[in-house]
Amino acid sequence: MNFELFEKSSFSGDAIKTLVKKAEAMRRHSDTPVDMSFAEVLAMEHDGMTVDSFYEQIGVDVGFDTIQNLFTSPADAPRWLVPEIFRDSLRLGYRNAPLWPAITSQEQQVTGLSQVLPYLNMSDAAPKKVGEGETFPVGTLSYGDRSFKIHKFGRGIKIPDEVQRYVALAVVSIYLEDFGLKMGQGVDTLALDTLINGEQAAAANASPVIGIKTPGTMVFRDLLKLWVRLVRVGRNPKLMICGEDTTMDLLGMTEFKARTQGTTQYNLNVKTPLPQGSGLYINGNLTDTHIVVVDPSVALIKMNAVPLVVESERIVSNQTQAWYASFTTGFAKLFDDSAFIIDTAKNYASYGMPDILDVDPSTLVNMD
Repeated sequence: MNFELFEKSSFSGDAIKTLVKKAEAMRRHSDTPVDMSFAEVLAMEHDGMTVDSFYEQIGVDVGFDTIQNLFTSPADAPRWLVPEIFRDSLRLGYRNAPLWPAITSQEQQVTGLSQVLPYLNMSDAAPKKVGEGETFPVGTLSYGDRSFKIHKFGRGIKIPDEVQRYVALAVVSIYLEDFGLKMGQGVDTLALDTLINGEQAAAANASPVIGIKTPGTMVFRDLLKLWVRLVRVGRNPKLMICGEDTTMDLLGMTEFKARTQGTTQYNLNVKTPLPQGSGLYINGNLTDTHIVVVDPSVALIKMNAVPLVVESERIVSNQTQAWYASFTTGFAKLFDDSAFIIDTAKNYASYGMPDILDVDPSTLVNMD
């Protein structure tokens, strides 16, 4: 660390400690904790200043300086930056997880581990014919709720003194980002489990299972049949999740790999907005016969109680620094008809469209 630059900087003294403490206070607020990075707090407090320019001003070179350089600098303030450097790397990996952000409709900040998810029943809200001078008929908008719990998740790692003394912060950050990615993949598993099994006891709101016409031999029509039905009830099945083997089967379908050209003799323009394609995510948590079809706009809500927290302690007995990362979160399903499982080992005759996809009460509204 260039201590001469630090001494000349406007951030000498307690200014760095104050910034870090402000970020920690925002994350640990008892009522409304916010997942603020050090970079965001710095920009907010100092007119959009970037972390790179901040490091340059105080004489920190993450490509050269080690953890030990910051811990043993003549001034005490720079040591406060180490947890923030680690947290930003972990958070970057955590947020770059491949699945859960794609199937989460929204995130909500909450307090406490016990949560209640409200829902409204619109089944008695259809319009009715009203004669001249007649009173409007009144329907009922019923309300309900589901209770569930969220949990704290975390993991610690030990960094030996040799790493702290000789490995640059930029290199350590690369490995910490991968550590954050593993945390994000764990949240992927939690999100996928909620999507498939629901958050209620005994899988009360689990995703329905639908078979195919010829078990063991899936064709495009098996997929298209569910797509068409979902569109008819107002859902947009624009994502699919499956394992490696099933992915290979899907990619091998003529409809997904063959190119076409020219025009047909007659045109049939389908005006109902059928999906022209689908996003595909590969996840090892799924069995070889399952394809999860999702409308991500109404699938999951992520409840965050405590954002990512990074803490450390010195373990003298083995000359290591232990770093702990934790967060408190959980998922719940917004709508029961947001996700369905196509099981290529089951017969459609026995596992057909579930009642929740019955088009008669969903789309045929009697206005008399």
